[in-house]
Amino acid sequence: MTVTKTGASARIISKPKAIVATVLTNNGGALTKGDTYIFEHILKDSTKFSQDDPDKQTIENEVSDTPIKEVVTAGAYNFEATVEDIQPDIVCAMCGFEANEGKTKIYAPAGYKEVYAEIAVVLDGGDGKLVAQVAPKVQLNSKLILESLSSSVAGFTLAGTAQNTNVQDGSKTYDTPFFIDYNYTMPV
Repeated sequence: MTVTKTGASARIISKPKAIVATVLTNNGGALTKGDTYIFEHILKDSTKFSQDDPDKQTIENEVSDTPIKEVVTAGAYNFEATVEDIQPDIVCAMCGFEANEGKTKIYAPAGYKEVYAEIAVVLDGGDGKLVAQVAPKVQLNSKLILESLSSSVAGFTLAGTAQNTNVQDGSKTYDTPFFIDYNYTMPV
């Protein structure tokens, strides 16, 4: 048995540097990467990746108080951040709006529009490298925020639920909704 004290080697990361969102476009049933946005105007303390509590179903035993089995389903990973920027291209890409020809007006969709993106919350790793919390496929449910404009600014809540997808890393493929990249490279 190994006992490890973590204090000396702790990876303590905080203070996001940016949020990177890459639009995933449906290309005949397969999602392909499209435009990437690096958000820098994020409302303080609005960014979070959280995992729902696991769902547990107990299969009871007729002849004992000990259950036969507990079926546990992992909770979904959810992302949310308030972006304080309403450029037409961004709102169209992340919220499903549609722009007119001159991009002088953008129109909200009449109903829910299915939009997917890869989301990375990029932080300083403390060792000269960037660390990113990444959800490679997020079904977005973003919404525009136009409220308290005398003390705040117009923006939108970039939000959604991560979904399992295949992520290739070297020769191995991982089926995952979320991962941490300890050597993240910002897109150029």
